[in-house]
Amino acid sequence: MQNKTTRSTVLAAVAALALAGGGVANAAEGSSGSLSGSSGSSGSSTGSSATPGTPYEFENWDTCQLDLVYNPVTDLGTCMTVIIRDGDMRIGNLDVAVPDGSLMIAGGVSQDADDPTIQTFVPAADDGKFGVYANPITVPGGAFGAASAENFGPTAIQATVEAVALPAVDPYNLAVQLPVRMKLSNPLLGDNCYIGSAANPINLSLDLVEAGTAEWISTNGPDVPGGVWPQATHEAADFAVPGATGCGPLGSLNWAVNLRAGLPSAGTGNSLSTTSAVYNVAGWELLEP
Repeated sequence: MQNKTTRSTVLAAVAALALAGGGVANAAEGSSGSLSGSSGSSGSSTGSSATPGTPYEFENWDTCQLDLVYNPVTDLGTCMTVIIRDGDMRIGNLDVAVPDGSLMIAGGVSQDADDPTIQTFVPAADDGKFGVYANPITVPGGAFGAASAENFGPTAIQATVEAVALPAVDPYNLAVQLPVRMKLSNPLLGDNCYIGSAANPINLSLDLVEAGTAEWISTNGPDVPGGVWPQATHEAADFAVPGATGCGPLGSLNWAVNLRAGLPSAGTGNSLSTTSAVYNVAGWELLEP
């Protein structure tokens, strides 16, 4: 049998997937997709990029469906959570800051017994979210592109990222392709206003820029399961963004959203850059006494 330390190192490297920035460092409980939990010595609700010597208190492994991820015969399978710590997105005419804790990808990666390079992302729960959990982000300038409209109820707009399919993971290039849509929330836009759809998604293909240094989640040493890349950076560029649908009664405000956001946008100039904390652990480590 392979040395477990070696396996842990290899699987941890595989699990440093450049998932579309991670998100709230909180566990998705059951099928509800609600967010709770803590990370970092301060017990805050978002991931920690603590200074060296500060212990990590990450308790998010319950988002990993170990029975579906881990193969006890091959000892293959990895659990992971990825958390956005910071980011910037440009789509069309909009520049949107991606705040700390706005997005989490939680679940694990199963590996084919005959060909471990064939990997499948297994989401935290079968709740229709594909393992992607998000908090709303304020659209700068609101409906009119003015500071006065940004926080005024009738003109304020909130955008929430929703996955429309499972992430497609490329572990060797530490990359991920994440098909999403963005739900826009505003009293005038109604409850069905989207940019992108399951049939025509925004395809975020994030490439790893710099992994940074991996650390044990706890300073107690390698006997504590799991590691973290506290500041992994990723970028996606020149992805197409379709026009709005379902905005206003019978889509009557689609034109207004498209005008405000500069959509549809064929891709040139659209970008997403993130700094993420990537937490991961080999499945067998979670079975150890």
